[in-house]
Amino acid sequence: MSHDRHLIDTVKTQFARKSSAQLQEIVQAKNQDRWSPEAIAAAGEVLQDRMAGRAQEPQMVEEESPPPYHYEPEEIALGVLSGLITGHLVIPYYRLAENPDLPAPFGPNMAWLALDTTDAEAVATALGLREARAATWAEGNDAACQSSVFVTPPLADWTLAVGAALFPPDRAEAFVKPLLERLSREFRDAQFFCTHRDVQLHVWARARQGKLVRGYGWLGGKGVILWDEGGQTKEERDLGFRFFDGRSPAVEQTENKNDTLPDEGCVMQLASLWSIDPTTLDEQFKEPVKGLLGNAAWTGS
Repeated sequence: MSHDRHLIDTVKTQFARKSSAQLQEIVQAKNQDRWSPEAIAAAGEVLQDRMAGRAQEPQMVEEESPPPYHYEPEEIALGVLSGLITGHLVIPYYRLAENPDLPAPFGPNMAWLALDTTDAEAVATALGLREARAATWAEGNDAACQSSVFVTPPLADWTLAVGAALFPPDRAEAFVKPLLERLSREFRDAQFFCTHRDVQLHVWARARQGKLVRGYGWLGGKGVILWDEGGQTKEERDLGFRFFDGRSPAVEQTENKNDTLPDEGCVMQLASLWSIDPTTLDEQFKEPVKGLLGNAAWTGS
């Protein structure tokens, strides 16, 4: 799967503030639990630019934040007592777990809405979520995998609503189209994405000011197009999307020999151009703000 060029360029701008030593650590570690493949590629490209003289070392280096630690009060007392007896003061400390309020990425095997608003409460109301309450990202993402819907705090100009409950229950267009058209009358721009590896279900759709402008769905498990409404958007064309037309079991032949059937990578790349790539939220946003968690009325939960 090819890397997201737009995302690499965005991350390179951020990485320009890091020292070459910091970038070298990112490239060598290849820790994809912390850095996305695009971030690792971006670090390598910034290093290459500096070696070729196309970029300079930053005058003020972005410092890495030291890991926070805490001490357990009862163990402080035990440590002091042990010191009095043995003459050696030993107080264990522990690294704090990651802040559960910080934005956490999601994407594979999930469905979500992207709405052009910074009003999370308005989104929860528009979706008719029952018993909505404040929730951390960790709690919200976990519950979203069940039957709840997590409405994120504002992410730049967008607010996301995430949940397996948003997967189309039957025909994709019958569920998604009226939902997006209704939401886009309130929020101007409403987008839907879902991707599920097991059945190879990949759907994206967009409505503006009450009218659907694009809807596409692919069910790879059966090799069929579920939905194809509206012409391809500029972003889809820019990404080179040209897929199987439903009449042949083979990918439509093009000059690009790397063409593939729709997959979750296509969904994430398009989301990054239409609004936000949810797999990189922890890299793009750093504010520990809670979202809203509620039950979807249409699931009967």
